[in-house]
Amino acid sequence: MLLPLLLPWAWGALAASPPLPPGIITLRVLLTSQFHSASSTDTVGTALLGDLETHSLACGTCEIRFLQPWAQQGLTPKQWGDLELLIHHYLFNFNRTVNTMAKQQRPGYPFVIQGSLGCELSPNGTSRGFYDTAGNGEDIVSFDVDMGTWVARSEDKLAFNARDLLNWDKSASTRLQFFFRITCIYLLNNFAQYGRESLERQERPVAVVFARAPPPAGTPAPVLLVCRVTGFYPRPIRVAWLQDGEEVAPGWWLNSSGILPNADLTYQLHSSLAVEPGAGHSYACRVQHSSLGGQSLLIPWEQSRPWGPGLAVGITLGVLAIAAVAVVLWWTRRRSYQDVSPGESRASGGSTSPGVGIGPSPGDMELRAGSVPGSRAESPKGRTGSGPWEIGALDGGWGDSPPSGMFGARWTLGGTVGLLGSRIRREPARACALQ
Repeated sequence: MLLPLLLPWAWGALAASPPLPPGIITLRVLLTSQFHSASSTDTVGTALLGDLETHSLACGTCEIRFLQPWAQQGLTPKQWGDLELLIHHYLFNFNRTVNTMAKQQRPGYPFVIQGSLGCELSPNGTSRGFYDTAGNGEDIVSFDVDMGTWVARSEDKLAFNARDLLNWDKSASTRLQFFFRITCIYLLNNFAQYGRESLERQERPVAVVFARAPPPAGTPAPVLLVCRVTGFYPRPIRVAWLQDGEEVAPGWWLNSSGILPNADLTYQLHSSLAVEPGAGHSYACRVQHSSLGGQSLLIPWEQSRPWGPGLAVGITLGVLAIAAVAVVLWWTRRRSYQDVSPGESRASGGSTSPGVGIGPSPGDMELRAGSVPGSRAESPKGRTGSGPWEIGALDGGWGDSPPSGMFGARWTLGGTVGLLGSRIRREPARACALQ
């Protein structure tokens, strides 16, 4: 009954289809039907070309929606109308068959039936059709396109009964064979041609290597190195570990997350390697992907040196020296302001001038340095944080309300340059009038 819908445009068009991009390309339709009762069913579908969502379907109306700018090209409006009619007829027969099985087997409503059907085409011109179904997450039957028969996917009674019921309708099996061999391949060729730019998109991977937190001292557990690769497209990728320049053989020491999707239509992968601590080997993660133009991305693991007692003592002495300089400069500036007569202020060049001075400002003191791993500092309000260091009375000011002024110091420690700065709040004028 459905064969005339396909013949006018699908039979002769296959040979005239444009060439495909290199590699195997798959057109797949994912269907999910929720059977609430014998008379109530909700079905949704999604079509994917490779890993790109191209079309969707919600029945309801069973109207095809186009999810890519080029997804409507390649077929005339009449051909799209014929395809929608074909889907309507198929879903009507599909729901009737499932409800018949439900009455015979009495699985009980509600239940969910899922289907994955489509075709793939290789660069050498060979093609393959497929149709797999599952019920409530368990495999039931699949369609053998070459033989034109349904095959049970499990050993339970439901799968066998479904196989026998579907194989009873020989004309339906013949129509499915025609669809997978002719119509599906024709659609695949058209979508692949108009979506060539999207299919051939190349996104370079970004990779980083790090070690998970090492075990406590004295624990014989291995160190886990992790290579995180993300942002790549297309999906195929190869990630390997090198020890002293040689690829590490597969074994329990290697593990992978598998290729996972990102929200921006790229992919990510985590590969881990367990190594013995202190073994003295060098390790690197090697990434091979089509976007790299035949080259490899090599990311070595940089073993960071632990902080020894000498480094810790040096940092402590440096901080104490900076604090001492700050106290001396503050005291010197305080004395200079105490020597000024009432109504006068000292200019920067050493002369005096009435009414000229540094206005009041919130007291604060900051010590900023380069980001030092593991550094910690505590502010006058009791807050703590880790590098970069920050020490300051940022809100409360100075408790003894010293005179206003500014000073600064520049220091170096282990090649890191830091700046020490302070603004000091001026005391009220009456407090400066010392006899």
